[in-house]
Amino acid sequence: MSEELDRIRPGDRVGPYSVIRAFKGRGGMARIFEVEVREKYRRAGLPRRLALKIAKPEHQAALTAEADFLSRFGHPNVVRIFPLPGYHRPIYAAREQFSFGWGWYYAMEVLKGGSLERRLTRPTTITDVLRPPSEDGCRLPLLEALGIARQMALALEHIHERFVISLDVKPGNVLFRRRRLRYLRRSIPQAVLCDFGISRDSRYAPRTDLLGMVTPEYMSPEQAREKGRQRVQVDGRSDIFSLGIVIYEMLTGKLPFEDLGEMVDPDYVPVSPRQLQPSIPRALEDIVMRTLTKDPAHRFRSASDLRVALERVPMPFDWAAAIRRISALGAVGVTLSACLGVGGLSVMIAKEVLSTDPTPEPTSPPATEAATATPTVVPTATAGLTSEPESTKINTSTPVPTGIPTATPSSTGALLDTPAPSASSLKEDS
Repeated sequence: MSEELDRIRPGDRVGPYSVIRAFKGRGGMARIFEVEVREKYRRAGLPRRLALKIAKPEHQAALTAEADFLSRFGHPNVVRIFPLPGYHRPIYAAREQFSFGWGWYYAMEVLKGGSLERRLTRPTTITDVLRPPSEDGCRLPLLEALGIARQMALALEHIHERFVISLDVKPGNVLFRRRRLRYLRRSIPQAVLCDFGISRDSRYAPRTDLLGMVTPEYMSPEQAREKGRQRVQVDGRSDIFSLGIVIYEMLTGKLPFEDLGEMVDPDYVPVSPRQLQPSIPRALEDIVMRTLTKDPAHRFRSASDLRVALERVPMPFDWAAAIRRISALGAVGVTLSACLGVGGLSVMIAKEVLSTDPTPEPTSPPATEAATATPTVVPTATAGLTSEPESTKINTSTPVPTGIPTATPSSTGALLDTPAPSASSLKEDS
């Protein structure tokens, strides 16, 4: 009945969400769709687009358990789940009526940066026809492999502290988060651990119905024995073994074990990574070989110990990021230089225009025009007044002011005796 989920089409409504498209790939327990939060359920802090995981009919209980695990986490290297809108308290999983009946679903962040599996795609019987394998395999640069390994150790440390064992650490469950201004950031992508469908709470007994869902290439020897119905203890050290396989593959482009027999055999030791890639630091090789020890007691005791050991390995210099930053700064410098050049040219042109376009000098109006514009009154000689001698008179074209001069306020407060307007008069004027 799992094909019933294929009938979900873009535009269909699932709770508070509207389906946009289905992601490629068919999970063993669920299908994932990209959805958009419907308008009336949108709120601040909730992304508009999310990834909706809908369980297949036979794995409903596994999805509700996974939603419970995800609600415990809060780490940048672990996928983030979002509470469903429309409830008064945080609800992370809900049921919806589908064609096969009631089905559970939850919403998480959309990760569109690709997966580690795509970067480590190994040639198989199908891809051999399309792309022959290279001599170096599909390994990653040391800088990127070490950076991803450290982030995955941090993710395991976080989930183990919350009593969750992944049991499914593999390249297909390591996705990358897109970041802004990637060309200015480091070459190491931000890795995110996903898919906790077969995970278990370390405080309770395992779910026997999910033992067969593990990926054989990346499971630990104790997982293989448990799958064979043997009574063994499976704890967080099983995730450390699986992460060791992933690190080995990132560094060499190959898997340490070719079949299940080599993985279970306590006497088989995989080829050391330096034999396949001599540029790998010896300290990092020792870490990888310790994680791949068949006896859990001889591995790292916890993901925290593994993380500390990985952080002691010197990180190579990120030349690619340095070149990108220098190129970006150079482009910014060229842009600023161009802007400054245009601005300087504009100033030069303005100066040239001002120097070639003379400013007209002000000229005084003719005496005849002033006389016609403002009539002057020449005083006549009166009693007690004598006329000014001819030798002291100054000829000027400025008309003689007439009329009664108006009083102007001075710095000494000549108009302080003028009464101030009252508030009523101001209101009437306004």
